Amino acid sequence: MTTFEVGDVIAMDDRDYKYGTGRLILRVTRIGYRTYAADGEWLEVDGLELRPDGTQIGRQPRRAAVRVGTVRVL
Repeated sequence: MTTFEVGDVIAMDDRDYKYGTGRLILRVTRIGYRTYAADGEWLEVDGLELRPDGTQIGRQPRRAAVRVGTVRVL
């Protein structure tokens, strides 16, 4: 079960999303499909990237695959 929904702000460490470095904070705009791999269950998510202070970075949503169970809702 997804523990967040469209409109939520979520955060994850770099080991828990594909692909990038550093902590990722997104305001979710779309929740996509789930995939299963040797390293766990992943969920495709689109969202507007945010800075730690909550200000938005850019205008276009970013797509990331996030590891299910590690995402924190802020």
